Formats: sequence, C-alpha cells, structure tokens
Amino acid sequence: MSGRKTTIKDSLASALLKGLEALGDPRLVVGVILAISFTITLLARLAPLHWGVYLNEFDPFYEYYLSVKTLENGNGSLLGGITWWYHWWFENPKPLDTLFWAPHGRDLRGSSQPGAALFTVAAYEFLRTLGVKTDLYFVHGISVPVGAALAVFTAYLLGKELKDERTGVLSAVLISLSWAYMYRTNYGAKHEGFAIPFMLLGFYLFLVAYRRKSLGLSILAGLSFGMVVLSWGAYLYPWNFIALLSLIWLLFHPTDKIMAKIYIASNVITTLFVATTPRFGPKTAFLSLVGFLPLATTLYAIFLLIGYSRLRAATPSKIKKIGIGITGVVVIFFIVAYVAGLTSLISGRILAVVLPTIREPGVTTVAEHAVPSWNQLFDDFQSSIIFGIFAVYLFARRLKTDLNAAFAALYFATSLYFSSSIVRLVLLLSPAISVVASMGLIELFDRIRMLSSPSISRKKEKSVSPALAVLAMIILLLLFSPSILGSRVPLYSHQPALILTSSIPMIDYNYQYMDWISALEWIKINVPKDATIATWWDYGYWISVNTERKTTCDNATIDTKQIQRIATAFMSDEDTALKIFRELNVTYVVVFEPLQSLQLSTGMSVYFSMIHPALGGDMAKSPQMLKWIGLDAGKYIYGFNNGSYAYLDLGNNQRLYLLVPAPTPQGLNATLYRMIFTRNYKQQLFIFDSFLGQLQGYNGPHYLLSPLKHFELVYVSEPNGWVKVFKVKG
Repeated sequence: MSGRKTTIKDSLASALLKGLEALGDPRLVVGVILAISFTITLLARLAPLHWGVYLNEFDPFYEYYLSVKTLENGNGSLLGGITWWYHWWFENPKPLDTLFWAPHGRDLRGSSQPGAALFTVAAYEFLRTLGVKTDLYFVHGISVPVGAALAVFTAYLLGKELKDERTGVLSAVLISLSWAYMYRTNYGAKHEGFAIPFMLLGFYLFLVAYRRKSLGLSILAGLSFGMVVLSWGAYLYPWNFIALLSLIWLLFHPTDKIMAKIYIASNVITTLFVATTPRFGPKTAFLSLVGFLPLATTLYAIFLLIGYSRLRAATPSKIKKIGIGITGVVVIFFIVAYVAGLTSLISGRILAVVLPTIREPGVTTVAEHAVPSWNQLFDDFQSSIIFGIFAVYLFARRLKTDLNAAFAALYFATSLYFSSSIVRLVLLLSPAISVVASMGLIELFDRIRMLSSPSISRKKEKSVSPALAVLAMIILLLLFSPSILGSRVPLYSHQPALILTSSIPMIDYNYQYMDWISALEWIKINVPKDATIATWWDYGYWISVNTERKTTCDNATIDTKQIQRIATAFMSDEDTALKIFRELNVTYVVVFEPLQSLQLSTGMSVYFSMIHPALGGDMAKSPQMLKWIGLDAGKYIYGFNNGSYAYLDLGNNQRLYLLVPAPTPQGLNATLYRMIFTRNYKQQLFIFDSFLGQLQGYNGPHYLLSPLKHFELVYVSEPNGWVKVFKVKG
C-alpha cells in the first residue's frame, strides 16, 4: 500500500515539474506577454466609454459621416460601398455635398480617403453577419481601439525581424504603454489606429521578403502600405521611407538584384493604391514632388536590373560615380523646384513637415500643426528616446553592410525629424521609438554580456567581471524603466471625449461642461433644416454631422478663401459681417467662448475670458483668424503686441491674465467680440464694463460694447452659457 502511495506522489511530482517546465517555455512566456500587452492596449482605449458613447475630437465625426454615406450608397454592403467610392472616376460633374462648405459644397470622395469608411462598414457588416445587433456609430468608434491594439503584434514582428525575439517583446510592451500612440487612437478617434499596424506590418513584410527573396511577400508588403494609403494622410511617410531605404541600399549595392526586384514589386502595388484613390490619383502618384522619390527609386532599380550584367563588370569607382551622379541629380531637382516655386504646389501641411521653416497661416493656425518642444517629446517617451538616439549612433555605422541596421537608423532619424516639425506626427515617432529603443537596449545588453564572456578572457584589457556586467545591466534597466513605469496611459486613459467637455481636456469630470452637447441638440430641434450656419472652422464637423445643418467651413480647411471670408466677417464691423454672411446664405451664427466668472460682494457674477491653455475659445482663436487675413492682433486684443494683457489680481502674488477687446475702433467694433460679450440671462456683467467703475483687482481697459443690431441672440447653452447661437436678421 505504501508503495502505491509513493508511486502516486512521484506521478504528481512529475506532472507538477512538467507543468512548471511548460510554463517556462519561451513561446508560452512570449504569448502571455503579448496577450497582456494587447489587453492593456485595448482596454485603455475603451476606458472613455465610461463617460458615454461619444466620438472624440473633430475629424472622426466626418469619418463617421463618410461611413454613413458609404453604407447608403453601397446599398448596405461593403462591396457596394467600394464600388461607390471608385465609381467617382466615371462621374462628371463630380457630385458635391452642401452640408459642408456651403453654399458651394464638398466633393466627399475627391477630397477624402476611403479607409475610415471602408473599415467601419466592413466591421459593421461582419458583426451583422454574426447576428450582433449594433449601430454604425458605435462600430465606428470601437473599430479604432481594436485596430490600434493590433500594433502590439506588428511591433513584435518588426522588432523580432530587426534583431531578435527579446526586441520584439519589448517593442510590444512599449507601444502598448505609449501615450503618444494612445492619445491619437483611443475610442472614437481617427483611423490612424489602423494605419500604424498596417505600416509596421508592411515594414516587416518588406524586410522578410528581402531576406527570403520572396516576391510574394513583397506584394503583401505593398498591399499593407496600400491600406495605409487608404486610411492616413501621412501615408507619404512609409511610401517615401521605403523608397529612401531602398535607394541608399542600392547606391551602396548596385548589383543587388534581389533588393531591386523586391522594391519594384512592393512599390508598384503601393503606387497603384495612390493612383486609384480619388483624393490623390495619377498626378500624385507619378507627377508630383511628394511622389518623386518612390518614382526615382523605381526607375533606378529598373536601370540596375536592365544593366545588371554590365554593372557586374564595372569597377567599384565607376559604380560609385554613377550613384553619386544620381544622388546629385535628385538634390539639384529639389533645389530647382524650390527656387522655381514648385514647392507651392505641395500642401502647406506637407511642406511644413519637410521644410519646417515654411509655414503658411493654414498650418500655423492649427494647434495640432504646432512644433513640439523637446520637453514635450521627452515627456511623451521618457528615457526611451535617449536609447533610440543611441541606437541610431550604433546602427548608422553599419548602414552600408546591414539592411536591418540601415532600416533602424533611418526609421528613427526620419520619424524623429518629421515629428519634430508638427506635433500631430508625434504619433509617427511612437512605433519608431518602441522598436528602435528596444533594439538599443538589447544591443547594449548583448555587448555587456559579450565583454563578460569567458571567450574573450584573453583580451583582459576589454573584459569585465560578471558582477560588474550584472551591475551595468541593472543600471541600464533603471535608466530605461521610466519609459514603462512613467507611462501616462493609466492616468489619462479614461479622459472624456472633447465634445462632452466642450473641448476642455479633463480627467475628473462630472458632466459640468455639457455646453456643446446642449447647443447641438438645440440646433437640431430648433434651427430649420435648410439653414446655413457660420462658425469658425474648428466646430464645423461637430455642427454639420450632429445636427445635419449646413456649415460654411470645417476642420478640413480645404478652402482658404472661404475661411478668410469668415475670419473677415468675424473681425470686421457688423455691416461688413452681414454683407459677407448674406453672400454665403448664412442664416445662423455660432460662437464659442468658455467665459469664467467671479462673484462680487453684491452676489452678482462678473464674466471674463481668461488666458489658459485649456480654455481655447474664439477669443483665443481670434489672433489666428487675424493671421489668416493679414491683420495685426495688437489692434484687436488689449496688450497683445507687448504681452501686457489685462489681468485680475487675486492677491498673494496670484494673477489671472485676461483676453479683452482693445479700446480701439477695430477691437470695439469686431462682430465676434460683440457676439461673445452679448448680455443674456446668464451673463449680465463683463469685467471691462465701464459702469462697474474701478473693480477691485482688475487692471485693464473700461468701456461698453454696443449691442448688435443685425444679429439676434436666440440661444445660450446650458449649463455655462459658453455656446451662443445668433439668428441673422432680415
């Protein structure tokens, strides 16, 4: 009997040991880490649902509208929607949707990318096939987090291909905790959440295709880049980056037939997507400066294939001269294009990315086009950015001999350059840092371990003791740890949608800033369906999509002249504003200003516009309006030119700096200011009112703004009165 018990114990012990051994299997460990990273990435992006089902920011509302139109015009199917998008090529004249940029309208398909709509409709149709009952609005919002979470796996694959599995796993962890990536791809955000995973997948497939000499994989890489073309305006980056990588490699290795073939196969597919997308077309694909590098690299690769036998017999010096000559031609082309003014044919946003010193008003007046500070970049990525820069130093030295090293060095350097030009493209830097910084850390670990290896004990001057090596690794981990432990994702993941907080970024929220929600609902119920609403372009998508009322301009900023007309109307006297609005068939005007208040000893409240980065209403945007039309903001806002703004002294060396109209004819007559400071049942007193006398603590001008005669205030938003709706009289 005791022998039997011993046998059972031995069996249990053996099974336990096998179980523990299985748990230590590297494949299982990697799988668990990836699963946890994917879960963190997805749940963090779904956290805003705590506040309700609302799309975030501005552009996603337009993308949702495109999804609705795709479903409608495709008779409820994805295939029909695709057919509708590409049937645009055969329609003449092109149909315009007057819901946007009224009265002329917008060519939806000719000015938009179809990816957002097609991905949403595909997900919606798939869920319907499974019998899941849901609506398109919810699917549109949730598809972005699901797509964005897939970047965990594509970052892993790319990191693994570039170096090893350790790099892949660390890349997946870093991108799952990247705030820069999280901020642009949370619930209800733009479909950049699909573009990044597809871009990383395309990079991975391209490198594997070269290593395996597989044309099939290169075609798949082109298809992945094609998905980026459909869904992201920054598709220009991977399209040109792969061209740059291939061109540099082929200049150093002109007899490399494999690279020439792989690049041609990949780029033909990508370029086909560019050429067939209505927004871009053949002109962008073959006859534009933005497509010059892919075209030049393709022609060079074809030249190398055709002249391959001759090149093999050529001397290295001759090959080098050919490469230098081609590079010189490219440089001269861009210099001539710049001098000849051909760069003006490039969109201002793209030009600002490539040449940061050239920034037109359409770029400088958009917050997400601002130049990020180095402090901001470090705050987003912590110490990983230092490891990434160090990795570039290490890998750039192997640029000529190692394609993976060349990829890593160029990927980090170019993405850092472009993201340093426009804050929105910090999203582009996020996966680059995740992958390349991981490579840098692992490379340092390997070098330290190699120095402590007994195999180099003969070189005592270079060897280090194992204890010292372990200490060095611990120090490296501590230096790298802020990139993981300092992530802002846990803190900011459940931030409410901007429309819910009236554009004020918040974490601790109790629905106290529902002004835009209430205003949009009022417009939807009370404003006639054929009305045209004038507003500054920031709010165009919110109004048009949520109320189905026409607006004169929106976040696409595609018509500079119309934006300038709206800016002129707002910043001119009332008669001029009325004339412009009538020319545009405007019947209602909407303004937004998050006015703050101070309670007086009498119990009444006095209202003012405060200078604060989170309170960006139309007062704060008016200098940008003036920049659009070339006027001096110093004549409109008190103290603007010299920084001596009006202020409210709170005591204890605390001041609130204020934005108040300048006591000039321009400031006192500006229609926008008179609308913002129109008296209503919520806001009776303003801090600059002359009848208040010398209000204690206030330092600024005193005057009375005359009431409007051509515009009637018909609605003041709840609960704070921040959004005002005016009806055009007559």
